[in-house]
Amino acid sequence: MFGRIFLIFCIITHFWCLPCADAASLINVPLNPDITDFNSETYRFIHRLLNKRVVSGVARGSLPFTRKQVASFLVEVSQKLDSGELALSINDQKRLNELLAFYTEAGTQTPPNRRSHLFSLSDNATYRFSFDLRARQRTITRLVDNMSEKEPVEGTMFVTTWFPHLYGQVKEGFAFTTNMAYRWLYGDVFDDFYPDESKYRQLEGELRIGQKYRTAINAYLKFNFPWFELQLGQDNLQWGPGYHGNLLISPNPIAIDMLKLQTTYKTTTFTAFTGILEDMADEINEKYISGHRLEGYFWDRIGFGISEVIIFGNRFEPGYLNPVNIYLINEQTISRADSRVPGSGDNILISADMRIRPIDNFEIYGEVMVDDGNPISVFKHWDTKFGILGGIYITDPFGLKDTDFHAEYAFINQYAYTHVNPVNVYKHFTTPIGHRIGADADNLWIELRRRFTDKLETVFGYELERHGQGNIDKNHPPDAPRDDVWTPLSGITQSEHRLKIGFNWVTIGHYSFYGEWARIWRRNIENRQDVHETGNEIQAKALYRF
Repeated sequence: MFGRIFLIFCIITHFWCLPCADAASLINVPLNPDITDFNSETYRFIHRLLNKRVVSGVARGSLPFTRKQVASFLVEVSQKLDSGELALSINDQKRLNELLAFYTEAGTQTPPNRRSHLFSLSDNATYRFSFDLRARQRTITRLVDNMSEKEPVEGTMFVTTWFPHLYGQVKEGFAFTTNMAYRWLYGDVFDDFYPDESKYRQLEGELRIGQKYRTAINAYLKFNFPWFELQLGQDNLQWGPGYHGNLLISPNPIAIDMLKLQTTYKTTTFTAFTGILEDMADEINEKYISGHRLEGYFWDRIGFGISEVIIFGNRFEPGYLNPVNIYLINEQTISRADSRVPGSGDNILISADMRIRPIDNFEIYGEVMVDDGNPISVFKHWDTKFGILGGIYITDPFGLKDTDFHAEYAFINQYAYTHVNPVNVYKHFTTPIGHRIGADADNLWIELRRRFTDKLETVFGYELERHGQGNIDKNHPPDAPRDDVWTPLSGITQSEHRLKIGFNWVTIGHYSFYGEWARIWRRNIENRQDVHETGNEIQAKALYRF
């Protein structure tokens, strides 16, 4: 109700009073690569520019960026390039020009080399409405070459996806987007793909054995005020410095229905939001999340961010809507923990992160997340729930142009993200809101990318992921000793080594091809001793923008 009243007030008092601007500049560049096109290439290129320090002062740990922000980064680099202030490789210059053309309506004014939209209706002084359509064919083949006692999952799955996208903007004050993905899954369907997307069971009858249908949507309204932007609808967030995941908020889950406020002053960004979460448990019908993040970039080489998030359910608390609230201080008062669920209250998580570029092309970053307890005084107590993440990012290592190297490690201890009250478990549907590995796990990710032309890129990667016998739904047993301790990767540890080689051929705004082969070694599958498996996974994707 609060949100509706506020939006009506926004429309009446602000919407039609603003000066004119280029359309669609308020729309976010999506974080989910499975619901749109060319967003992964956009973020990777912006990250590369930031690490080379040809663009600086950007709070890259508070995503998504808007199309207007991306356009401003690209224009700044283009102007510096034209004036001779910096030098870029030929491939970087070509990718810069392609992205300038792709984001032309957001203010870059670079003519595209093909039509920007399938359909567009505009008055440059007032509004623009656009409709885009993309199609993608994806194939995943899994082959197991030494079978354990557990029956392996192998075969070939095909996914045909249509991506209609309707969006627009009126003046500088209002924008909207509806971005959809309609998927047809057939062949040997693997259940670990698109697990929480909407299902059309009426299309999956007995006559259609082996066929499934999934749909995802990001849709929201945005209002631009002199001091902040207000967003209402379904979208993803990403908070933190990680490139392969973050401890507090990652874009793993499907879009969250939220009310978000964001403002930027010079090199500092503040974000506050409240969202509605869903859970597969029948007894959980009300579940919410609120969060604040403040991030700044200082001395032209150091970025620092602090964040806090709270999960609460079974009732709605207006007190958490306050964008300048501090949950750690007033959670006890708002949740009335002593009378509702003794000793539990709502679930507060906090994090601090930093990234440092001691020299150009080299970034060191890290994040610490605390769920409960006091890691300093009682580090080993079971109720000390925390996670750590750290990594390095190097562009053009050893003078090798058009190359990016990443190495990142994350560890989350046994009971992090869990909660004694099931409604406060840190997930949306079945997926963790923080790092995708969940509780009682760690992950090592190494990736090397090399662009041989402006369109052809090769990828080499290695990943190790390990899981103990804990998980996000497995809270500390109530009958366990009070002085119980947490165990790193508890019990029998399951591990997966993944070695991959891939390539992509991309023409921004037109089409893309991806291919990848991965060799996989799994040990102690489902935490069962000596249950091992090795195999291959081959993926191919082709996307075309009409």
